[in-house]
Amino acid sequence: MILFRAIFIEMLAPFSFTLMVMAGLLMVEKVYRLVNLVVEERLNLGEVGLMLVYLLPQVLAMTLPLAVVGGVFVTVIRQSMDSEVMSLRATGKGLWNYAMPFLAFGLAVTLLTSLLTLWLQPAAGRKYADLQVEMVRWRAEEKLVPGVLNFDFGNKVIRIGGRRSEKELSDIFIANRQADSDGSVITARSGWIEVDHDSRQVVFRLRDGEVSTLIGDSADFRLVHFNTLRYVLDYRPINRLNVLNIRTLTTTALSDLLSAEDLLPQARIGYNREYQRRFAEPWAALAFAMASIPMALVDPRFGKRAGYLRAIFLVAAYFIVWAAFKDLSGGGKAPAETLWLPPLMVFLYGTLRLWQMNADIESLWRVLRR
Repeated sequence: MILFRAIFIEMLAPFSFTLMVMAGLLMVEKVYRLVNLVVEERLNLGEVGLMLVYLLPQVLAMTLPLAVVGGVFVTVIRQSMDSEVMSLRATGKGLWNYAMPFLAFGLAVTLLTSLLTLWLQPAAGRKYADLQVEMVRWRAEEKLVPGVLNFDFGNKVIRIGGRRSEKELSDIFIANRQADSDGSVITARSGWIEVDHDSRQVVFRLRDGEVSTLIGDSADFRLVHFNTLRYVLDYRPINRLNVLNIRTLTTTALSDLLSAEDLLPQARIGYNREYQRRFAEPWAALAFAMASIPMALVDPRFGKRAGYLRAIFLVAAYFIVWAAFKDLSGGGKAPAETLWLPPLMVFLYGTLRLWQMNADIESLWRVLRR
């Protein structure tokens, strides 16, 4: 137990350092994209901070398994170079005993990553999409200043008389910039701006108004009264809106959709792939822990450089295989359950290599019988 605790604690420092470095590198790309929005859409720091917070679960879900590789490799290489592993084996304990704290650490990270992929990541995705919707609505509302003609919505000119509340506008006038025979003039007593998630449109909800339309080439107008009117505005920033997608659905909602009998085959493929991904992806942490142990064991006489190169190879090989199976399952060429194969293959590889290096299968049975 003392050895178990000592190894487990020693892994925390390289694991945390690797996690911060990898997460920082991924967040740099996110920050770069947000900086463009700050410049072009005049976001404030509060909005940018919230967007980064909502992106964090997605980044952590990817980097936590990678941090396991860093933690295990640094710890095992350090103990190999100091002959601690050799001393441990000289006491009669096999590599299976040595591997237990690393596997426990990998399992703990797997459970933490599962919490992210199953619950926190979809919830953060929904919050991120909702924030983008609110940002688009805020920017559209900011353009409308009471008593001033506004020309920021395509070929329309809009004027409002005032504001009844934070969202509700009053005395609304909408017309074409240039008068023509097909143009119409809309007036309404009140209205408010909202964003339609599904159609990716900025909509003006108008109440208690009239639509005046020219009749042919004459000077007569056709007047239509309305109680409510859904008027779509031409607002360019809506094109950058990331609408709600499959990754923002809760895991329970995905399960319910998959159990529906009337679900279209192509939709079922996409939903099932996302469902399997959420459960299979976290197990990369345990698979990496198992495979990293034999790959990180080095001979003190030959140095540690080769060990770190093997770490890079392990991560690169895993994600190449993962991407291949993900594409196959997404195209319907393979069942979504094949997403379990990459972590399973890496775990079995690590088990086989550790067994070969240990060269003592009896030690495995002794550990299992405890």
